[in-house]
This record gives sequence, structure tokens and C-alpha cells, in this order.
Amino acid sequence: VDVRQGGDVFSLDMYYGLATGMYPETAGLNDLGNPKRSPLSQGGGIIYEGVTADGKANTKRVDITTYGAYGYVNNPAANFVYDASFVKLREANITYSLPQTLFRRANFIKGIDLSLIGRNLWIIHKNLPYADPEENITSGNIQGYQSGAYPTTRTIGFNARLRF
Repeated sequence: VDVRQGGDVFSLDMYYGLATGMYPETAGLNDLGNPKRSPLSQGGGIIYEGVTADGKANTKRVDITTYGAYGYVNNPAANFVYDASFVKLREANITYSLPQTLFRRANFIKGIDLSLIGRNLWIIHKNLPYADPEENITSGNIQGYQSGAYPTTRTIGFNARLRF
């Protein structure tokens, strides 16, 4: 198990994805039972959680069909910065050693171990939606910035070890 606690990551994927309707948060029905993407005049839109300057609950409905409903045209930093902590099952293997009695006739074989090996098996917990906090499409060691990441590759392998 691999754990990272703390740190921040800015998600450009969430920044663009919410503004362009790529994620489920931009679809579905609002609190009135109408499609979120419908115009305000037809009962669409959403009400952001939070309070107004005077401390009262926000009740203003906004149209999400325009860029900016999720912070796209405003300073997006706070809306798209996530806790980079995670818990992963990074690697696991299971090995079975064949009994030596199977090799009585072949005196030169002392044993055979068979292993099943898995890597990147499970992200147990993360705070960044739709992506692995460690993944990024860059050629460098950029940290804290997530953009266009491919899904994490899960590998499963088999190993046979012969002992002579």
C-alpha cells in the first residue's frame, strides 16, 4: 500500500471539462427537476452552494450553458485545486512454491516458484475526480499540475523461477 498525504494539484482537465460539459456534473436535472443545461427561462441552471456577502444562503440560479458557470472565465485556481493525497494498492504478488516431491526424478531441479504479480491495482482513496493524482502528460517532473492524463496502466504478470 502506498500513501501520500498532503499537497495540492491543479486540474486543467476539470477546468476545461466542466466548462465544456464533459463531466456528469454538468448534466442531469437540477433542484427543480429540469435539465441543468436548459436556459434559465425554461427552469434550467444551477444554484451554487454557499452564502452571499451578508451570510445568507445563496439562492441565485445561474445558466451553465455559457463558459464560466464553473469558473472558466474567472480566476479558476481555487475551484480546480484539489488535495493531492491518495492511498493506492501499488503492488501485490502471490507466490506458490511447488513441492520438492514433484522433482525427485529430476535431481538437478531444487524447486519451482510460480508468482502472479500486479502493479497499480487499485486507487483506494483520492480527492481528484476522474484522474490519478500522479498522472500527467508531460516530459518533465512537473508536480501539482494535472492535464490530459491517460488512465493509469494496470499491469499483471506471471513469473516462474526455477532453482537448480
